Amino acid sequence: MAKEHNPHPSLVDAAYEKIRADLSRNVLKPGQKIIFQDLVKRYEISETPIKQALNRMVVEGLVESIPRKGMRIKPISIQDYNETMDIRYMLESFFAPVIMEAVSYHPEYLDELQANINKQYRAIEIGTTELNDFLEIYSVDHEFHRIFLRCANHKRALQVYDTIGAHTFSYFLYNKKPKSKLIAGVQEHEEILEALKNQNLEALQRAISKHIDGARTSINYTLERI
Repeated sequence: MAKEHNPHPSLVDAAYEKIRADLSRNVLKPGQKIIFQDLVKRYEISETPIKQALNRMVVEGLVESIPRKGMRIKPISIQDYNETMDIRYMLESFFAPVIMEAVSYHPEYLDELQANINKQYRAIEIGTTELNDFLEIYSVDHEFHRIFLRCANHKRALQVYDTIGAHTFSYFLYNKKPKSKLIAGVQEHEEILEALKNQNLEALQRAISKHIDGARTSINYTLERI
């Protein structure tokens, strides 16, 4: 007998979604101290699930837990973001030759990247107005780069990418792009894939640089206005 699906999220999940929505709308601001009772009153959820949701966000880099002082929304730093993007560029550009060689022996990697690009376009077409729409788009976008690095067969590099991915998620919440910009980002992924298919390392390096520089410019513009 099939297990009955429970359509109601847990209180922790509900608190998590409400806090994350308030972050994206800048109701909860970077650097703001978290007053638990304020959130209890606002969300009509008890303190324990809210604390558990916030602990999840500590792991994601959205919230900071300060010993003997409580919690606060993690401050936004342009320098931190740019340093994170520097690391991401170094990873992707350094492993580009290895990845290019790998796909020449394993064309199924190219199929996987193409399937991800198709999924990105579908996610954008489904919607770009609600917070969950953007979170789905972010998730699929993030996975493209995981697939790309996974082709290098270097576990430690993938672990580093996953670590910095948790930090870039917080910046993404403050940078919900219009549909045209989202499509442009997917087209840059297509340029990366096309360079891999053509075994053109110079074009691949240019495409990686263009994509990361575009993301950096967009988020820096947003952060300067927060």
